[in-house]
Amino acid sequence: MNDAGFNDLPWHDAQLLSLEIDRRRPGVGDEVTLAFMWPDGRTSRIRFQDCWKLEASMNFGIVADDTVLAASEETNNDVAERVRAEWAKVGLDVGDLRCFRIETNSTASTISVYAQRWSEEPPA
Repeated sequence: MNDAGFNDLPWHDAQLLSLEIDRRRPGVGDEVTLAFMWPDGRTSRIRFQDCWKLEASMNFGIVADDTVLAASEETNNDVAERVRAEWAKVGLDVGDLRCFRIETNSTASTISVYAQRWSEEPPA
């Protein structure tokens, strides 16, 4: 359901509702899913598939909705390059790896998902 590109979604002030990590198929089908309420009131889930790394620096204790300040899809950054290089050492090509970064307003949190694919899905 990727009609829009990741960067084109209405990120600014979207509310982060949840973050889920699915490790039922470790090393084969690792997934990270984030649920959002968009500025227009609709909800959906962004599911990252073929995940290779997750970095989450999240702050808690703020009594406020955690809304998105900015989000971006990056094809090249230092961490993505290191992940590609590590897997290349064992003969695995993850050249299409991308970094999906979400920064929040209220808690100044940052979530970075390093994955090969993503999709927008209806709420669970």
